[in-house]
Amino acid sequence: MARARTERMLNLLFVLLNSTTPLTTKQIRERVPGYVGSNEAVERMFERDKAALRDLAIPVETKPVDLFHDDVLGYRIDRSIWLMPEISLTSEERTYLSLAASAWQCAQLSAAARQAVSSVDAREQDSALSVPVSLAKGRRHISEILSAIANGKTVTFDYVGLNQSDVVRRTIDPWRALLHSGHWYLIGFDQEKGEVRTFRTDRIVGDLNETKHDVLEPMPADFDLTSVTSSWESSDGEVTIATVLVRPGRAASLRVLATSCVVGDDWDELKIPYHHESQLVGLIASSCDVTRIESPDSLHKSVSRVISTTLSVHNNGK
Repeated sequence: MARARTERMLNLLFVLLNSTTPLTTKQIRERVPGYVGSNEAVERMFERDKAALRDLAIPVETKPVDLFHDDVLGYRIDRSIWLMPEISLTSEERTYLSLAASAWQCAQLSAAARQAVSSVDAREQDSALSVPVSLAKGRRHISEILSAIANGKTVTFDYVGLNQSDVVRRTIDPWRALLHSGHWYLIGFDQEKGEVRTFRTDRIVGDLNETKHDVLEPMPADFDLTSVTSSWESSDGEVTIATVLVRPGRAASLRVLATSCVVGDDWDELKIPYHHESQLVGLIASSCDVTRIESPDSLHKSVSRVISTTLSVHNNGK
């Protein structure tokens, strides 16, 4: 019974939505399957269906069928009121949309995110606005980290620290996942060290596993994430500003790090602060077809070296 009513309401919605003039109850009965029985029974069904559609914020209008005879009423849905208007996005808005979709690349909603962006792309006439994004390194483990945080479970993984070559097994109570300077980080309580530690997720070797054990040290209520990033920046010394040219609507991973953007016809100029070249080299190299480095020269040389090495490896592999 419920299924039959749902189908009838959907048919009523489609008929009213595609009618250019108000329809009388007699016309609706003729065009919408499911309205069977006596006139009184059909009238009651229609009143219930009409009220249900209005409860769903669908504007079923009641209007005279004939301007000269306003005593005969009909019903219709104004498409301009109910349907979503055409979508028109600026280059900046499309950048944020692609970044949002990229954040779900490793999650269960990745397919839905890609479909949403594709739907918007299909409406856009200018294909140059399409923004391919690779949102930070080490995002492969983010869904597992977020799941463990939500479940309050300890995680284990093998890790290679900065300037180290040995792989060390880690057991961590996960507190937060952080995107900073083009990299994902896991912040949590290291059970072996007995203190809060930060791990760059692209240095995790193999899989990150959520255990069955509850966290031993939950995150304090007054934990301040900004204090962690502030300590990084204060220990990193002076900030260097990179001037990078990018094609309009491209290199979203760099745009999100920029403190300023000067829009041009062929190139947009980004000012990107950084403490270590490692924060930018990989991101720039991965989008080298749509970027140019204006300054500093040392960053340009580092990126060129990475690109040359990559090409050499691929060529030798042929």
